[in-house]
Amino acid sequence: MHISSAFLLAGFRHVVGTLWKINDSVARMTATEAYAQLADGEPAAAVHATVLELRRRYPRNRLLWAAIVHAGS
Repeated sequence: MHISSAFLLAGFRHVVGTLWKINDSVARMTATEAYAQLADGEPAAAVHATVLELRRRYPRNRLLWAAIVHAGS
């Protein structure tokens, strides 16, 4: 079981997690950007927009942005 699944089972509707450990500054940037995007729409769309921004900033380093996932409905 993944920690994101545990939060879903505990009753949270949306969970943002990572598939592996990521850099602390990237995690902070992800949280800041995702919450800014969240004001405009759905959590899945906010995470998607955030990952796209990270891909734009770090196109050659997939390990920084490919781990970020959204789970929930």
